[in-house]
Amino acid sequence: MNRDRRSFLRCGAAAILAAGARGRAQAPATPGRRILYVAGRFSSPRAAAFEAAVAAIGPSEFNVIILAFAQASYRQGRLRLLYNGVPPRRLSPRLSESLRQLRGGFRTRKRILLSLGGWGNAATFAAIRSAGVDAFLRQLDDEIVGPLGLDGLDLDLEPGTKAENTPAGWHAVHDDLGGTLVTVTNAYMRRHPGHWITHAPISSVAAALYVRDGKVRGIPGSIFQATRAGTGNNIAWLNVQFYEAGDPKPQPVAAYYRDQLLQPLLDGRRGTGLARPWEALALGFEPHYHQNLEACEATLRAVRRATAGSGPPGGAFVWQYGQIAHEVKQWGTGLREAVT
Repeated sequence: MNRDRRSFLRCGAAAILAAGARGRAQAPATPGRRILYVAGRFSSPRAAAFEAAVAAIGPSEFNVIILAFAQASYRQGRLRLLYNGVPPRRLSPRLSESLRQLRGGFRTRKRILLSLGGWGNAATFAAIRSAGVDAFLRQLDDEIVGPLGLDGLDLDLEPGTKAENTPAGWHAVHDDLGGTLVTVTNAYMRRHPGHWITHAPISSVAAALYVRDGKVRGIPGSIFQATRAGTGNNIAWLNVQFYEAGDPKPQPVAAYYRDQLLQPLLDGRRGTGLARPWEALALGFEPHYHQNLEACEATLRAVRRATAGSGPPGGAFVWQYGQIAHEVKQWGTGLREAVT
C-alpha cells in the first residue's frame, strides 16, 4: 500500500458496494446487496461529522455499512480495544442513535458491520490470539458490537510495510495468523448466528488460501473448508482486493475471477458449503489506483460475460468512501447496474 492509503486507514473511510452477496446458509441470499465501508467519519467526537456521513450515505443504494477499523492490543494480561484509534468509551454518545438512523431511517434498509484489522494492523489478530478468542469476543460484544447495535464483522488481515505488500507478504501474515482468523469467524458465528462475517483478502490470497488449500499453518484444508457450517459457510462473502498487490496483471481481472476463483469454487462447492459460490465473491477496486467508475463498470461487465453460465458476482467494493464522498449516488447506482 502507498503512503496515501496508509493515511486513509488512519482518518479516511472505506466504501464497498456489493450486489447479491449471501449470508450464511440459514439466512437467504439478498439479491442486489450493496456494501459501504466507513472509517474515521464515525469515530469522530463531533456528531456533525458522522451525521453528515449518515445524510450522504443513507439515501444511497448502499445497504451494508462496514465501520473500519477496530484494533486490539494485549499487554500485561490486559486486552484493549479501539475503533479507528478511539477507545469505545470515548465515542460520541450520539453515535448509536445515528447508526440506528442509518440502519432503518431510509428507503434502503442497511446492516452495519465492524471491520477488524486493516493495513498495518496484523497485531490486532496477534492480540486476539494472546488474549484468547472467547475473551476477545466477549469484550468486543460488551464494548462495541452490543452498544452500537452492529450486525457482524469484517475480518481484514493484512501486512503492514511496503516490502510486505506482495503476494508473498500477504501469504506470510496469513500463515502466521490465519488460524486465528478462522477461529474468530467460527466462534463469532456461534455467538451471533443471525449476523454476517466477511473477509477481505487480495486476489492471490483468495485464490490460494480460500479457494485452494494453501497449506496455512493450523488450518485443515482451505479457509472456506475450515469455516464450513452445517449446510452453509460462516463466511458470508469475500471482499476480494483487485488493486495494488491484488491486481492480477498481466491477466485480465475477468479471466482471473473466472479461472482462479469462481470455477474452482464451483468444482469444490461440496467441500466448502457454498451452494452458490458466485455469491461469495465481491470484487474490490480503488479509484485512487486509476480505477474510475467507468473502468470498474467495464471490468464488472467483462466478469459477467466471462461467467455467463453462473450467477453474477456477489458484488463490487470501492476503497474508500473518502474517494467517492461527493459521488456516492453515482458510484452506488453505477456499480449496482454493472454487477446485477
